Amino acid sequence: MDEFYQEINAIFYLKWIMLQGKKYNLQTKYADRKQTVVIVKNNAVEGKIIYYGNGIFEQELIDCQNHKKIFYLHFRLTHMNHAVELFKEMAKCAVDAVNRPQFRILLCCSGGLTTSLFASKMLELAEFENLPYEISAVGYARLFEIADEYDVIMLAPQVSYLLPQVKCRLENKEILTIPVRIFATNNFSGALKLISDIFENKKM
Repeated sequence: MDEFYQEINAIFYLKWIMLQGKKYNLQTKYADRKQTVVIVKNNAVEGKIIYYGNGIFEQELIDCQNHKKIFYLHFRLTHMNHAVELFKEMAKCAVDAVNRPQFRILLCCSGGLTTSLFASKMLELAEFENLPYEISAVGYARLFEIADEYDVIMLAPQVSYLLPQVKCRLENKEILTIPVRIFATNNFSGALKLISDIFENKKM
């Protein structure tokens, strides 16, 4: 592409992005006087589109909740239609972040110490895989005080014998026990799969 037309297309592309805010419920604004950086944001994400010159663009979105990058592209604008499609994918990612459900998971053991570490590692993995989970831990003595705030209760092997009692007192909650093999081997992905299976079954 001719260098002159490349610059014209780059300016046009940024101006076009500025007009897309209402369509995708995004706030858009220029971040600099040269109008080479566009900030886009909603309640869930904040991002930017940067033009470096010579047709080179960078687009990224950061999740406001965990401050992790959930979308990133670095490309040269050679075809306007292609660049438009790339922005649309970015915008859809921003919309999905707003609409995603947030599921709250509570792990429970006798004192809460062993499940605290297990829960923190599960949460790290969930964030890495961009799963919409909030994961906490509690000792059994406090379980019924805070259980209403959570969608799923996971009992560690140490208190799995209390499952019938917990189900009786928390009839409207999803309650399961973490298999010994998963808990004792720190199989965090296996524990997350137990949760995803619950939500998949609910969809069916």
